[in-house]
Amino acid sequence: MERTRITDTQSPLYPCFEQLYHMSSPIFEQRTEQQQHLAFVSQKYHLNIYTEGEIFIGFIAYWDFDDYLYVEHLAICPDLRGKGYGAAILKESEKEGKRLLLEIDPVIDDISAKRLHFYELNGFSLNPYPHIHPPYRKGFDAHRLVILTTRGELTQQEYERFNADLKDCVMSF
Repeated sequence: MERTRITDTQSPLYPCFEQLYHMSSPIFEQRTEQQQHLAFVSQKYHLNIYTEGEIFIGFIAYWDFDDYLYVEHLAICPDLRGKGYGAAILKESEKEGKRLLLEIDPVIDDISAKRLHFYELNGFSLNPYPHIHPPYRKGFDAHRLVILTTRGELTQQEYERFNADLKDCVMSF
């Protein structure tokens, strides 16, 4: 599996990312095109595309903070799910030497339960903090999510730092 970091929308792999991004994430969890351009300007933002030969596998979009990586989005092409690619991408990301932090929807059905199970199998722990994610787009409401982390639960101070990073950096545009 090959990794390619994309740093702008002109990359030949960007359309593959964009199509899977729009297919995998609800509109209220997607950046606008302008917001995506602004994210690329930040040195903290990373968008990695994964391929095998000519086959597009998926992507991970994350923010690199001092002591953790905030995984904003992770998606694998639907016909390749269940083949270990998501786990491999997460394992590779852990090699950065930092805790991984991500958010998922609260568990309310089989799909959300399977998602939580996948992350737990990959070393993530649930965190107890009530968490509201700001809206990506005007016209949408903030929404409740659950925080998962590697290396155990966050302390209250670590959660507060993440929440500030989310509002002041990730969602600042």
